[in-house]
Amino acid sequence: MTAALRYEWARLTTLRSTWWITGISVVVSAGFTFVVAMLIRLNIPTELKGDVSKKDSQFFLEAGMTQFSNVDPVFYLIAYAIAILGILSWGHEYRHGMIRATLTAVPDRTSVWSAKFITVGAWVAGAVLVANVLSLMCTLLWFGSLDFHYDWPELGISIVQRMVYTVLLTWLVMAVTELIRHQTFALVLLYLWPLGVETLLRAMLAIFGIFNPGVDDSARFLPFNAGGRIIQDWSLTGGFDPGDGLFGNPLSAWGAFIIFGGITAAVMALSLFSFKTRDA
Repeated sequence: MTAALRYEWARLTTLRSTWWITGISVVVSAGFTFVVAMLIRLNIPTELKGDVSKKDSQFFLEAGMTQFSNVDPVFYLIAYAIAILGILSWGHEYRHGMIRATLTAVPDRTSVWSAKFITVGAWVAGAVLVANVLSLMCTLLWFGSLDFHYDWPELGISIVQRMVYTVLLTWLVMAVTELIRHQTFALVLLYLWPLGVETLLRAMLAIFGIFNPGVDDSARFLPFNAGGRIIQDWSLTGGFDPGDGLFGNPLSAWGAFIIFGGITAAVMALSLFSFKTRDA
């Protein structure tokens, strides 16, 4: 296993695409926060005048630090950008036939599979941490003079939530890439499914809900709709609106983690089985 981890870490860190994707993702995230925080500061809303309440302080600080993903997870662009590394980790191997060289260097397929997920997961988690810290610095640059209440443990939990969500998303697309062994199709699915397929399904359920009340509530269990609640929920410890129970409407962060994490784990198990049983 140690040899596999060293091999995969060397492969990941020596590819120029790793540094380009990571660097652009972090810079764009911090830059987006800088611009939006500046616009808010120059057109300061009533909530930020005078003594800012604890509730509003938490909202605006978390929003800036996490690229406003507590409003809508669609804004959390770094997760979808950095997850491309997961696709490339398998896609490059199969596209260029390098998987044979990998298995020659490390014949234990379980170790190779595990090492890929561990190294890429650690890398994207680190990238999210850096992006959030830089974004928080940009937020404080514009909001630092305002009378905010700072709840640092709560902000730390928010960062952990984004790290968990991004790692799960990356692992999910990694597993799908290994299953289909087609890099381009996996890249399309990364954006088509959450932005297209699930949007259409939610619209259909909303229409059916007009005639069958309650049907549209099931949309909260769709994979990416549920996953988004990991970061859109205000807090793991309570926050503004924790929802109506673990799997209520809206889902709590823990309920979302169980659903999205469970789906990710199931697809990962299928990919491990596929990797161990199919020809290279």
